[in-house]
Amino acid sequence: MIIMRGSQPVYDFKQFRLDASEGVLLRGGRPVPLTLKAYAVLKVLVENGGHLVPKHELISQVWPDAIVEEGNLTQAISALRKALGESHQSHPGHEYIETVARRGYRFIAPVNFYNESARPGAETKILTPPQDHFQADQAEKGSRRDAIDGEDFAEGHAEEAEAQHLYLRGRYYCDKYTVEGLQKGADYFRRAIKTGADCALPHSGLAECYYRLANIHLPPDEAIPKARAAVIHALKRDHTLGEAHSLLGLIHTFYDHEWPAAENEFKSAIELDRGSGFEYQRYGWALGLLGRFEEAIPQLERAQALKPRSPLKRVGLGIVFYLARRYEEAIAQAKIGLSLETDFFAARVLLGSAYLQQGRPSEAVAELQKASLLANVSWTLGHLGYAYGVTGKRRLALKILRELEKKAERSYVSPYAFALIHLGLDNRPQALQMIQRTCEDRNEMLGFLKLTPEFDSLRSDQIFARLLHRNRFFTMAG
Repeated sequence: MIIMRGSQPVYDFKQFRLDASEGVLLRGGRPVPLTLKAYAVLKVLVENGGHLVPKHELISQVWPDAIVEEGNLTQAISALRKALGESHQSHPGHEYIETVARRGYRFIAPVNFYNESARPGAETKILTPPQDHFQADQAEKGSRRDAIDGEDFAEGHAEEAEAQHLYLRGRYYCDKYTVEGLQKGADYFRRAIKTGADCALPHSGLAECYYRLANIHLPPDEAIPKARAAVIHALKRDHTLGEAHSLLGLIHTFYDHEWPAAENEFKSAIELDRGSGFEYQRYGWALGLLGRFEEAIPQLERAQALKPRSPLKRVGLGIVFYLARRYEEAIAQAKIGLSLETDFFAARVLLGSAYLQQGRPSEAVAELQKASLLANVSWTLGHLGYAYGVTGKRRLALKILRELEKKAERSYVSPYAFALIHLGLDNRPQALQMIQRTCEDRNEMLGFLKLTPEFDSLRSDQIFARLLHRNRFFTMAG
């Protein structure tokens, strides 16, 4: 079975338990000796239980930064089989790890599971069949996209079952909001689509991956058209899918700068799916980044009341509190988010930024350093570089600036990150140049330009004011 500890599951199969939060394999409550790489191979296999994991995928996940031979993987599999008791002479077959000749390996032991209830202290219960264990906390992440009873997938067909499994795995990775997670999530959604199952959810999931990547990794002009195409595919298959309407609302807000069209999509989403909290979250987020805090906060609080243990919803509300200069409330939400998922980097960025505004520099820098280690996201490094600059650590700020400049030679880096660092270093001309480039991008960073306290020193600058005035988003925002 699988028991969720926040976002980290505990996998039970036969007499073994793999505790992902502790990084240990147990048998009868006692640790089973394993090398780090053997444990990592086992974790990947169990996470993909019942499905073939190609050798190249195992190698890329377990040895991501090294060039290794297939023999390394073979040795790890041999060590695992010995630890699981499969290599003993009295055990002629395999009940845990199956070899698929010339292709890879499959974990074949049954992995049944249940999830935590949203109510603290409530009993857990079985939610899904054995193999769909990538579902993150159902009670917390809600909406039809997270419905795990299969109502959005036709029953009785192998392709629908496979699509559902792949979709749930995609959601698991997408919700991490890291570059790696979003890319992996998008890959699973594409695979779900290729099964031929006639379902809207994988298209909507793929659209969300592209939309989020437009904020942290891909040029918006490249990613958002792909997000739009995918969400339109989803709505063609199911025009009642609330999550697709709300995502289209975000695209209309931050890319098209068409608020009437956006608000129409948000309201349609809420009408179609009042109980998930997800649609309230996106509507409140858009209102918050438009600076309409009195309207935004009730929407975000409604979403949170429906799904109180969602780190994403906690941090979303916390960010809007931060933009409204309500720092204590922002800190409270960030801390709750971290209590639910300690590795959620966005919560640490929020906490560090709020500490900095409160005049708590050492605490701020510590949190932002942790965030930068958790996720390779440019604006996370931008916030850390800004903090270094304003606290007198100029050398460290310049080091981050050089790192991002080198990265920008190979891939997209949000100019917003550069603007933050230059502001922290008091390089106003360079900061304004990067702000202009941020205005040319059409993503969620536009809302932060106008509202975030890091830019307060520029509010009276005429060049800054003209840059905002020329942009259609800020005219829409009022």
